Order: sequence, then structure tokens, then C-alpha cells
Amino acid sequence: MIISYFTPRDKYKTISLTGNWCALNCRFCSRRYLENMIHVNPKNFTHVTEELYKWGVRGLLLSGGFRQDGTLPIEPYLEKIRVVKEKLGLFISAHLGLITNKDLLIDLKEAIDVVDYEFTLSPFIVNEVRGFKFTPSRYVEALSRILDAGLHIVPHVFAWHPGLSRELLKKELETLEDHGVGEVTLLVYIDPAMRDYSVKLAEIVLNNIEYIRGIYHGKLYLGCMRPGYIKPLIDPLITEKKLVERIANPHYKVLREHPGEIYDACCSIPITMNTRRLFYIGVNNPEDHYVEDTHIVASFRHSTFTK
Repeated sequence: MIISYFTPRDKYKTISLTGNWCALNCRFCSRRYLENMIHVNPKNFTHVTEELYKWGVRGLLLSGGFRQDGTLPIEPYLEKIRVVKEKLGLFISAHLGLITNKDLLIDLKEAIDVVDYEFTLSPFIVNEVRGFKFTPSRYVEALSRILDAGLHIVPHVFAWHPGLSRELLKKELETLEDHGVGEVTLLVYIDPAMRDYSVKLAEIVLNNIEYIRGIYHGKLYLGCMRPGYIKPLIDPLITEKKLVERIANPHYKVLREHPGEIYDACCSIPITMNTRRLFYIGVNNPEDHYVEDTHIVASFRHSTFTK
């Protein structure tokens, strides 16, 4: 298995449909991730996307803040998305959140190519991190409705968060397989308090991904949401052990050692003749010699392989 690398830079951009607004105040975000997105509103959406196209952008991730019910306010943009998609040939993915409205989802099928969907059965994520007042069953309901509408959905599952257990992780993956989901993006909760325990966290994440690889029968992607301080520890090992099919924003050392196709896009896009034409960059050329430059990385690798 050859791992593919996805590094959205120039051809794939993230847009916030709500600017800096969000009704939630999630622990790991506190709205700060919205600041780095391109902000639009219903009046300038068409103009902004057309300008981005002129600069070489061929794909958009539609995101933004969520309402209190966990849904993205995408309704005012629906017709505009369809128009620019048809006119410009853009590939469009979206963070829709927990949308369950059947008619809206059917309409979105004509406008959205991929739904990137955070899926969890964890009360910690749902109630403590997101601050919702409902139970995780809402996530299963939204998953079912999105699939029933015929949308291409790629669920995102946490390979680690403070409230995660093996039992919970197994239940999440079994639920996805029961719904016929054949691909999953793995995330790692970003907790600043864990920075001083990066080696321990890396060991847990690596062990969990090995466990996931052993029980999940579909494709696995390592998503961009993972702490930067564990990337030099886990990315090379995940690549060497071929635990995933794709890695988003891999640590540069991975690209030094391991050849693979590189795409300027989000890791959830399907690889077709069209997406390959739009986003394929080439194959990296690893260096002949590779030297670890920190004692902590070398020590982690040694302890992991000699267990």
C-alpha cells in the first residue's frame, strides 16, 4: 500500500460562511479557527469564489460557525453554491454539522461533493466540549439522514480525546460500518495541557490507530486535526507501518523518507479522473539519507519498536 499525502495550499481553500460568528464556544476552538478561514457572506460569496478561481483555486471546503443545534447556516448560500459549482467546475466539500432536514439535504446533494462529518458517541465531546444539551444519539440520526439523502459522507472519528475508551471507539466504528461507511478520517483532540506529555500521548494515539486498523475494514485517513507536537513522533511510524491510506499535512520528515502521491486538497476527496486533474501535484522524491534531528524522536521510535 502506497500512502497518499494531502496538503491543501493553493488549490483548495476553506471558507467560513459565518465570518467569525459561531453560537458555540467549544473547548478546543473558542472560535479561533474561524479567523484563518476566508470570510464570506451571501452577498459577496459569488464574487469571492470567482476571484479565488482566478487565482487557481479549484476546490472549496465550506465551513464556519454552528448554530446551537450544531448545524451550519448554509441555507442562504444554497443556490449560489450550485451556480458557482456549475459555472466554475469547483469541487466542494462541507462541514454541515448535524443537519437532519430531509429536503435541505436532498437539495445539498446537487451542490456538495463530500460531507466532512464529525462523528462521535462520546458524552465528553458532545456535552463537555461542544456544550450541547442533547445526547450523542443526535450524531447517529444526522449520519443516517445524510446517508439517506445520497450524499457522500466521510465521518471524522477521534483516535484520542480525554474521554475516549477502547469500548467507545469500537462502538463508534461498528456503528459506522453498520451504516455502510467505508472510509473514516481520524482526528486527535488538541489539548494544550498534553504538550508536556507528548511522548505518552503519541504512544496512546499510535496504539489506538493500530487498534482501529485491526477492527475497521474500510479505508483510514489521518486528518489535519492533530497536535503539531506529536506529528514528528507519530507520522513517520504510521507511514512505516502503513496504518492509513492517506495523511493530511504530513510532517516533513515523512515526505523525506516515503514516496507517495501528493494532492493539493482535503484528504476526504475521492480520487477520480476529475479530482486527479484538479489537485494532483506529483510524487515526492525522498532523500537517500534520513537522520533524526532530535533525541526525543529517536528515543520514541526505539521504545516503540522494541516493546
